[in-house]
Amino acid sequence: MLQVKKQLFPQALYSAGLLQLFLACQRNKVTILMLHGVIDPETPSTWKPLRSQLTTEQLSKTLAILAQYYNFVSLPEATEMLAGTRPLVPNSLALTFDDGYRNNLTSALPILRKFKAPATIFLCTGNITKQEPFWFDRLDYAIQSMNSNAVSRQGIPELAAFDFSTRETLTRSFITFIRKEKTNYSTDADMRSTIGNLTERMEQRSGQGLAEILADDPWSGVLTWDEVQRAASEVHFGSHGVDHCQLGLIPPKAAKEELLASREAIEFHTGSPCRHLAYPNGSFTNGLILLVKDCKYLSAVTSVHGLNRPGAEMLTLRRMVFPRDCTLAGAISETTGLSTYWRRICTKFS
Repeated sequence: MLQVKKQLFPQALYSAGLLQLFLACQRNKVTILMLHGVIDPETPSTWKPLRSQLTTEQLSKTLAILAQYYNFVSLPEATEMLAGTRPLVPNSLALTFDDGYRNNLTSALPILRKFKAPATIFLCTGNITKQEPFWFDRLDYAIQSMNSNAVSRQGIPELAAFDFSTRETLTRSFITFIRKEKTNYSTDADMRSTIGNLTERMEQRSGQGLAEILADDPWSGVLTWDEVQRAASEVHFGSHGVDHCQLGLIPPKAAKEELLASREAIEFHTGSPCRHLAYPNGSFTNGLILLVKDCKYLSAVTSVHGLNRPGAEMLTLRRMVFPRDCTLAGAISETTGLSTYWRRICTKFS
C-alpha cells in the first residue's frame, strides 16, 4: 500500500495542476542534477553491476520531458547565475556526471547533443591516469565472482553479510554493506584498507578481477586522458579528487594535495581552467570548505538534495538525483523534490 501511494502521488499532483504550480514557484531557483554511468543495456558485456545503472532509454525519455519545462545550462553558467555575475534564466537546469566513466561520452553524450544539454563530468584523475577501476566497482565484480560457487566463499567470513540467494537479495545486501562501510570508519584510509583486503582475497580465490577487463568494459571503464582532451571542446570537466577519497575523512594536507593535483591534471589535459568540484561521496567539512576556497575553486557540489537560490553558498551547492521515472508527472516530481518530500511523509506515518 505504501509503495502504491508513492507511485500515485506524482500523477495526482499533476492531474490537479499542483505540480505545475509548484514548478512555477521554483522558476528562480537553479536545479543541478547528479548522474553517474549511462549505458545501453544491450551493449555486450561479461557482467552487470549490482548497483542500478541509468539506461540510454531512461536518459533520452527523461530529457525529452525536462526539456519542456527547463532551460538546460552548463554548470559554469549555473554557478554564475547563483553568484549574481550572470542574469538568471528561469527554470535553469544543469547536468553533472560524477566519476568519469567512459560511457558518459560513448552512451550519454550523443543523447545530450540531441537535446542541446550541456554537461559537466567530474573526473577522478588518479583512476584515469592509472586506468584503475573504482573500489566499489571492483568490490562489486569480486562479490559476483563468488556467486556461482558456495565452496569458494568458505574462509571469507565477511561474505556472511551477503545474501546470495537471488540477484535481488544480493543487490540489497551489497548496497547495505556499502552504506554501512562508508559510515563505519573515522578515516577514508581505514575503510579502503579493509575493503581492499576483502576484495583482494576474493580475487585470489576466484582467479579474476575487474582490472583485467576494465579497458573494454562498458560498465566500469574510465575515460582516458586522450578521450578527455578530444571531448573538452563540448564537455566541461571538473574535479572529483584524485582517487575518489572521501575528502572530509582524510588529513587536511592530503586533502589539499588532492584538490590541487586533480585540478592541475585536468587543466593540463584540457587546456581550460578547472574551477568546479564535486565532493566524492558527498564528504565535506567546514575545514575542507576553507581548503577548497584556498585552492581557488569557484563552486563545489554536494550530494545533499535540494535546489539552489541566487546567493547560495557556492561551495556547498545542492543537487537532485537524475529521475528514473520516465513519466511526465514522475520526472517533474522527482526533479522538483516533491517525491522526496512525499516519501519522507509516507515513511514517517507508515
